[in-house]
Amino acid sequence: MKSKYLLLLLLCLWHLHAVVFGQQPLSPLVASYQEHLKIKEDPTYENVLYAGLYRAVYISLDRGASWSMLGKEMPTAAVADLEIDKTSKDLVAATHGRGIYKMNLSPIYVKLNTQSADDVLFDVSMVNVATPFSSRDDSNSRYLEKMPISFWVNQTSEVTIKVINETNEMEWQTQFKAKKGYNQYRWDLVTKRVNSPLPYFTNHNVLLKKGKYTIELNVDGNVLRKSFEAVE
Repeated sequence: MKSKYLLLLLLCLWHLHAVVFGQQPLSPLVASYQEHLKIKEDPTYENVLYAGLYRAVYISLDRGASWSMLGKEMPTAAVADLEIDKTSKDLVAATHGRGIYKMNLSPIYVKLNTQSADDVLFDVSMVNVATPFSSRDDSNSRYLEKMPISFWVNQTSEVTIKVINETNEMEWQTQFKAKKGYNQYRWDLVTKRVNSPLPYFTNHNVLLKKGKYTIELNVDGNVLRKSFEAVE
């Protein structure tokens, strides 16, 4: 099953290349999946293209010659449509049955403007943290807006993201493989998860408190830092 999806993805990407360069599709199989292919040109940079395929959103910085998956934490679902809000610089992706998602493109524009070969951790906006619903539970993180952590790496690498408080204590960390190019991790602000198999147990997830913090991004030993503030 996995090899079937991989083959389909490769065929769709080839078809994407064919559409951009005016060629004909390679196979009728690809043509049958054209309803899952949406292409949007960036309104500012004509060489930057965005494509919605049957499993994710992809980005090309070279007018379709190469593609990489855009962002992280988006559900595996076919993309029905793509739109770009020129005012807010948000890319909005509508999926088939899995909701609507948005990603701000400002970090990509910063990278394109600087033309730097270095890895980049982009500025983090001020984040709003919730007041607990009750004295028994910190809050249900499903109702919170996730905090986007955006960065650019020049090659596929294992990365570690940490959040450090004002007393230099680590509040949270995660590790994963970042793909070459633009990446975005959307954090749910949960610093500690507490679960129990006992009946009638309510999950007591501990959420980030208001205060000033530092994000550390470690890319193969190179540590990048950005400060942000959490407010209520």
